[in-house]
Amino acid sequence: MEGGSSFVPQANSKASELEMLQKQHEEKTMKIQELKRQIESVKLRLEKRKKEIPEEKMEAFKVLSEKYNSLRDEYNALLAEKLGKNE
Repeated sequence: MEGGSSFVPQANSKASELEMLQKQHEEKTMKIQELKRQIESVKLRLEKRKKEIPEEKMEAFKVLSEKYNSLRDEYNALLAEKLGKNE
């Protein structure tokens, strides 16, 4: 009977080791899922910023173009006025 009773603690030890490994596996799996969510979140933010930047640049270009056209018109008007006075 002694041989049978020594088998039970060894089985309990293996079972607790298995439970510990399963728990570690579950924790790592949850960590992996969390990291995947974070990666996806960062990826979406980067895509959004990538789209926003060209829109901001286009708006800045539009503003600068309008300013240039305004200054050009003002310059041409002053030049025409100056040429009109010289004649």
